[in-house]
Amino acid sequence: MKRFFSPFALSALLIASATAFTACQQQSDPVNEQQETAVTNEVPAETTTGNAAEKNSEAIAKKEAALAAAKEAETIYQKNCSSCHSLTPPAKSSPPIIAIAGQYRARYGKKSGAVADMVSFMKEPSIGKSVFGSKTFERFGLMPAISLTDKELEMVSEWVWDQYDPNFEGAADCQ
Repeated sequence: MKRFFSPFALSALLIASATAFTACQQQSDPVNEQQETAVTNEVPAETTTGNAAEKNSEAIAKKEAALAAAKEAETIYQKNCSSCHSLTPPAKSSPPIIAIAGQYRARYGKKSGAVADMVSFMKEPSIGKSVFGSKTFERFGLMPAISLTDKELEMVSEWVWDQYDPNFEGAADCQ
């Protein structure tokens, strides 16, 4: 039987095929090194770094301000509300904060509307303004008006909203 290819020709054919295959693989990459270098050279480094650093420092400043406001609101709660409202059950002489947060979350889809109504309720409490039913008033009575500034009432109301726990199931025990 005659051979069509010599061992040398067969080796050369395999090497050429492998080289062609490797070249095809490199061309199918979405971005090669030359394209990548061209893209990064189009935008000055200090522009992207500056914007990213500014955005990062703004985000950090906002987060720090939010944490400080939450801490201040919790201090207002501790000083003015915690004698009647525990954070979690069992209830003291009023529904716990976690139950209040749950009731406001159930009634309102957005924080702003809930906060506005909490402030209104704390300034002039009435059964009609409450998110709780009549059983709550039979058990605890109606709270007195709170004499805090509007800003303090808003801060503590936002803090109450943030105390929501989706896993809390004891709302019936708090009414």
